[in-house]
Amino acid sequence: MTIVRTAVLAATTLVLASALAPATAGEQAARTVLDVSDLEQGAPPEIAWSERRSGSTVIHGTDGTRTPVSNRLDQFARMGSGYVVQTIGGRPTTRWIAADGTPGRGEWRTGYGLAVSPKGQVVAFAGRAGRVWTIDQEGDRVLRFNRPPVTGTAHAAAVTGENCKEGEGDPGFGCSIAVNGPHRAFYTSSHGIVDTVPHLRQTDTGRGRWLGGTTSVTDFGSCSAMLRSWQVKWRTCDNQLSDISPDNRHVLGTPAYADGFGPTALDVLTTSDGSVVRSFTSARDGSSATYFDEVWEDAAHVLVVTYQDGKWAVVRLGVDGSMEYAVAPRRGSVDAFSPFRLQTR
Repeated sequence: MTIVRTAVLAATTLVLASALAPATAGEQAARTVLDVSDLEQGAPPEIAWSERRSGSTVIHGTDGTRTPVSNRLDQFARMGSGYVVQTIGGRPTTRWIAADGTPGRGEWRTGYGLAVSPKGQVVAFAGRAGRVWTIDQEGDRVLRFNRPPVTGTAHAAAVTGENCKEGEGDPGFGCSIAVNGPHRAFYTSSHGIVDTVPHLRQTDTGRGRWLGGTTSVTDFGSCSAMLRSWQVKWRTCDNQLSDISPDNRHVLGTPAYADGFGPTALDVLTTSDGSVVRSFTSARDGSSATYFDEVWEDAAHVLVVTYQDGKWAVVRLGVDGSMEYAVAPRRGSVDAFSPFRLQTR
């Protein structure tokens, strides 16, 4: 996408962003250039990650297990004793596999995207005509939900609740799945309720009572909002919202518009008010990294898959601005898929 900005548009955007974003955002944040060309080697990732080598792909578990999976792996999430995996190549396919790579009983044609509950007890996915499913901690036990009125293919975005089996367990159990249609965000619950997600055009992230997503998208960028218990807490036109930290204190902000090979800047925002506490920025000469798959490793660190100077790596970013390799760099082409993927949380 080619971005053309006139002086009038730039001024209008600046005024709009200033009106919507907290006064402490952006320019007051501590900044770190995302140059990953020469970092120290740190500990391995504390979440699962996949690696493709010589035509084979394995998921590295945090317990040292190596699970063989399809080379078409796109997304995966921990679930019970195995993983929910989604593969691409034609229409996406989702299924559960055991830690030794043995497939579960079912396989589903779905839309892109897996959504995971905060404690990882539920993984949701969606498909054509608003079909929504969850897989729970019993592995390949699958539940179906009432369909949102989606024309086309739905995409799972967020899960609230750790048990979708109504009538089982202690009182109060239940779950809600946020899904995106082509033009609108909806939710469907284990109570049988289906409705639109208020205020958001698309849901991008969620954890507990927090839900974030885009409110508008144009050729020149996007605006987003963060909701708590369905009420808007803050808005921004500086970022799209990504993963929320395990302690709910921070949310990742990617650029408000996408252009080129991949993003080169990443913000860490305070979930409660949208203020920016750390910015990982690009070098002025363009020599810094591009990143993908940004996922919180713990409450103080983010893992990203990076590409710089012909090398792919998994890098650990600290909220304090620290950077180190979690998986050492590997030479690879910018024209090929990344050899690394991080689990969806």
